Amino acid sequence: MKCLITGPTSGLGLETTKALAKLGYHLILIGRSKTKLDSLKTSLITEYNCVVDTYTCDLSLITETIQTAKKIKDKYTEIDVLINNAGGIFMDHEITKEGLEMTFALNHMSYFVLTNYLLDCVKKKIINVASEAHRGVVISNDFSNPKYFNGWRQYKKSKLANIYFTYHLDKILSKSNSAVTVNCLHPGVVNTNIANNNKNFFYKVISSFIKFFAISSKQGASTIISLASDSLFDEISGLYFIKSKPVKSSTISYDDDIAESLWTSSNEIWKTM
Repeated sequence: MKCLITGPTSGLGLETTKALAKLGYHLILIGRSKTKLDSLKTSLITEYNCVVDTYTCDLSLITETIQTAKKIKDKYTEIDVLINNAGGIFMDHEITKEGLEMTFALNHMSYFVLTNYLLDCVKKKIINVASEAHRGVVISNDFSNPKYFNGWRQYKKSKLANIYFTYHLDKILSKSNSAVTVNCLHPGVVNTNIANNNKNFFYKVISSFIKFFAISSKQGASTIISLASDSLFDEISGLYFIKSKPVKSSTISYDDDIAESLWTSSNEIWKTM
């Protein structure tokens, strides 16, 4: 079984990677740091004697994501499972070299571009790491580069986008009679380093408070691991999971028109790069 995982060197991605390595998966890992990827590859091969292939890529950049996806596609005609996990919270307004807001680019567009580019290679499952943070917001027209920026609300919108992406892709796959399933999940409030890049003092205080009550990365990764490896989920698609059980996402997340609009605008952004 071949599984591609983004953001594998820490937190949820690392725990998922180790669990699937232990199960004997052939791992294809995409991360930003070559040093961390090389170290992880060595430890996985040493401990689990598994096959590991690594790719260094800044997933916030669409052109770089496409280049990396092309390398993977040239090498692998079949990938059983794709896990979109890489993401971040950026409290300050950062713009990528391609002119997109960082949270939008990394948390949403990386899922969209990587999945669509590799879609004909994926044979079984697509798993998107979303969050309960998606509740209480709506996707705005200027989502890709908001005029009035609030880091936490932009993160919430990006997690809502992950759910829209999942639901709309499920409809596309169903219409094409594809055997591939696509689901998303909330891992829980997890103590990871996802927000450690932020310098905002107030946010650091709030983040530290939240993390004090958070679950471990190993606990948070359990739903990802189950969706990827348990045959119980082989034919279940288009759902949102918490603790490996399907639950209802926010009411607005089921709006097909918004999902289609987001898909169209994301596709237009991708094609202009």
